[in-house]
Amino acid sequence: MRTRDLLQLIRVHNTVGSAISDVMGFAVASQWSFEPFPLVVSALVVALVAAGGYVINDYYDVEIDRINKPYRPLPSGRVKLSTARNLAVVLFTAGVALSFLLNWLAALVAILASLALWEYARRLKRYGIPGNLIVATFSALSAFYGGIAYFSGNWVYYASIPTIYIFFFTLAREFVKGVEDYEGDRANNVRTLAVIGGVRKAWLVSKAILLALLITSPLPFFLAGFNLAYLVGISALDVILVLTLLLPHDIKSAEKARAWLKVYALGTMLAFLLGSSPFIRP
Repeated sequence: MRTRDLLQLIRVHNTVGSAISDVMGFAVASQWSFEPFPLVVSALVVALVAAGGYVINDYYDVEIDRINKPYRPLPSGRVKLSTARNLAVVLFTAGVALSFLLNWLAALVAILASLALWEYARRLKRYGIPGNLIVATFSALSAFYGGIAYFSGNWVYYASIPTIYIFFFTLAREFVKGVEDYEGDRANNVRTLAVIGGVRKAWLVSKAILLALLITSPLPFFLAGFNLAYLVGISALDVILVLTLLLPHDIKSAEKARAWLKVYALGTMLAFLLGSSPFIRP
């Protein structure tokens, strides 16, 4: 297996993004009281479990990807299915093993996340909306996991703010991805919102969530003590949401929206990270 294929399988950009989300969650929960050991370990746990999730998802999605994304390592035949499955086991196992270096809750969450991501890829994804909810939950959990690793003071309150925001944002993005993958999902009886309700309905639901996020995005500044860097950053990023809301309700636009929303996701993490800094105050 070539390095390029490995990086594609683990979705290296998304995996790094998950680790960054964990770092952001740790920073927000601790109010920038960084402790190197739990910070680094928790980021590695999140990255390994996320990578395992991406690999096992490709393993079970190989027939769908023969239609939607035939260029990927598994449907193209560049990587054997057995290799991908074994790699997923190694990644999940490594992530869970490291989690025991943190605390009991971190270990429990890593175990449950690994099992849930495997079951999602194996079966639950085909049920559409329940699968979307699982993806949104565990994407948001990347940020919350940083709080779990800190596990002190008011970590639950502080970590919950970006976690809730990431959950709803990811849910909207999942519906958009369902539009993008409409043809392959329909051919393989994957009951996404786009398949069971139509492309237009999936777009409308996604846009309703994104509009709600657009309206509520300033609230952490006004109600939760985040600083001016958050407000400036999230206001600039909201332009992406506005552009997405203006897109037509078709399959071609979904690919464009997915790319834009990926930029928005990374930018939002940076906004929360800087917005929680005690060094950036009026």
